[in-house]
Amino acid sequence: MTDNVNILRNADFALGKTAPRNWLWDCDRRSTTWSRESHDDGPAVLTVSGEESAATGYFSQTVRCKPGLYYRVEATVSGDLRSADESGGIIIVVQPLLDDHPHGAPLVTPGVHRATEPIDIRAYFQAPDDVRTVSVSVGIATATGTARIHEVRFIEIIEPDEQSHMMAIPPPAVSVDVPRRVKTVAVCSETASTRPITQRLSECFGGRNVRTLAPSELSRVGVVADALLLPDARAPKAIRSLAALRNLAADRIVIISLPAFARLAGDAIKIRRIKQPDDPIHAKVVFGNFVTRGFALQDVFAYAWSDAKTGGFVQNQIRCSAQQKAFQERHGFATILASMCDQDATSDRPICLYKETGAGGLFVLDIEPAEGDASTFGEPGLAMHVLLNILDRNQVGLGQYVVPVENELRLRFTLREMAVRFSGFFVHDDDVPADEVTHQLVTVGGEDQMYGLPLKPKPVVLVRSGLSGGDAESVYGAFFWFKQLVRMAPHVCPYVQPLTSRFRFAWIPLAASWEQRTGFRRSNTPQQHPTSLDVEDNDLAVLIDVVSRPIERARVVIPRGDGPYARYVQWLDRIVSSFGLGSYFRFAVDPGEDFCDRDRFRWRADGAALEVVVDPGGFDDDVHRGAIAGGGQVVRIEVPGGDGDFAARSIERTDQAAMLLEYVIGLQYGLVAVNRRRRVVTLDGFAPVNPGEALIVEEADALLDFEAVRVG
Repeated sequence: MTDNVNILRNADFALGKTAPRNWLWDCDRRSTTWSRESHDDGPAVLTVSGEESAATGYFSQTVRCKPGLYYRVEATVSGDLRSADESGGIIIVVQPLLDDHPHGAPLVTPGVHRATEPIDIRAYFQAPDDVRTVSVSVGIATATGTARIHEVRFIEIIEPDEQSHMMAIPPPAVSVDVPRRVKTVAVCSETASTRPITQRLSECFGGRNVRTLAPSELSRVGVVADALLLPDARAPKAIRSLAALRNLAADRIVIISLPAFARLAGDAIKIRRIKQPDDPIHAKVVFGNFVTRGFALQDVFAYAWSDAKTGGFVQNQIRCSAQQKAFQERHGFATILASMCDQDATSDRPICLYKETGAGGLFVLDIEPAEGDASTFGEPGLAMHVLLNILDRNQVGLGQYVVPVENELRLRFTLREMAVRFSGFFVHDDDVPADEVTHQLVTVGGEDQMYGLPLKPKPVVLVRSGLSGGDAESVYGAFFWFKQLVRMAPHVCPYVQPLTSRFRFAWIPLAASWEQRTGFRRSNTPQQHPTSLDVEDNDLAVLIDVVSRPIERARVVIPRGDGPYARYVQWLDRIVSSFGLGSYFRFAVDPGEDFCDRDRFRWRADGAALEVVVDPGGFDDDVHRGAIAGGGQVVRIEVPGGDGDFAARSIERTDQAAMLLEYVIGLQYGLVAVNRRRRVVTLDGFAPVNPGEALIVEEADALLDFEAVRVG
């Protein structure tokens, strides 16, 4: 199917006697070579090898594009290489051309160092308004080893369907009721023992808590589990009617596929299978409840699976009709997710239904999107997030699904709009159009300003994010922490009053120029914006930099381990151990690993760990020296950040950034932490904290013992 929409010619390198037709080879040295293997039972495989260190070699093809339009660019690759960092390895380069010469900066994907099994490197590209041709290249950069290139695709799409709503303030996840806490799961399918979902749920819940059943066993052995998955196209023979299905879901969670449900529902429910060759099909959130924790209403995310025969994407939908609407109303089914496709005729069709039952819930949902193999864009991550929301396995804190804005103007305009919508959220920038703003400051804690009174002097907590171009984890993580300070009733932030009575909070959203994040590597040398430590003539209490790194770890870095910094060494790890950094089942590498070795990725349920690191030389630029000279502290929060898969892991990563901000800032006040778990949390020496409540401790509390602690 993708052959019909792929703009590249000879995309699998099969044509051409002595060299792949339509492709040009370029390398930096004679020792960088290529070869082609042809197989009678499959397509050709192109191999690129670099025998010397830091070898570079590409195959390139120039194709026409339409100004302003979007393209999906991807390559199916495998290989084993060594390179210093993610700038090297197997990469795709898209270079806009003007009059056959490079025009503007190329877009480059993060490097893949090792992938034993073929994986898709996937990214999105928007052609500049003045460009009609681009060069698409694939190969190795500054690496040693061998890369195998199976196919390359450059496909025009209408525009990326992914959408998020960063200004939305959904209810706190812990305040959303769930029908049942799931501890055990049964998968009932003809292929239950070999389905990917069985293995993944075993990793999440523990193998002893996941059971497999053949459909024929359902009536004989019954179901002893909190949740039952029925993913096959037909329901087991033991479920002969809709009433039997409802009875089964009376005291457990039941998830049944759309085709199986349609067979039980009769003529009222008709299923249509949609195949789309050019871009993954998406889901739109149309009803908010426990299923959509981490999302806002109208958010749109990838929800489809690959068609192995055609290479396109597949999604089942419920046809809209008067009968279908009457059926849902009569039987109490709400639509949670609706389709979002290239055409109106296949969009806004139900793809996830939910019916409340006595002590459980009945879901109509295809789980195949959660079983797919991840490209570098990480599509199955959000489908798995939805499934585990249903099973109440995720612990969502302050994080939220994000599709990064396209440019700096959009972000600055959004921040101005936040100030209009929410009192207490002040945006200070030049009184000029948003596209001329070069320095923007957000403050919270100036409530006296609302009444025309002079501002009270308060120490300033200054947060900087976006210190490198396109660091979406830091920008949106900081935004979500500041946003929750202006929550309205009934979900007012539990610590906003004591903190804002003590401090003025300031945020520089973009310390460097913004870059769109669509699977391409961020710039190593972004344009820096000026940083002023003078905030309304107040003294600086602490400067906190939030950054992301392409490493699977969360760190808080401080210049010393004694004096005022001893509190971080003493308390941060204990706070995280009790209150957590969110809990997500994710497709990730081991802690401390980078993202270049795809063989190290696996589905994992372990919670995020925190390192507190003393680095005396890590704060030696002018801004940090100025902050220290003025009597303030300096702290750096580091969270994992992958340029390829941010949207897929945005809920988790922004959660880590926002919650670490909460903990670090709380230690300026004394100690502040909110219990976002569904159980009582205890921290040594303090009273138990119920779900949704906060532990707020004054700095002078003897249990904190800040002055007595000296480390290092």
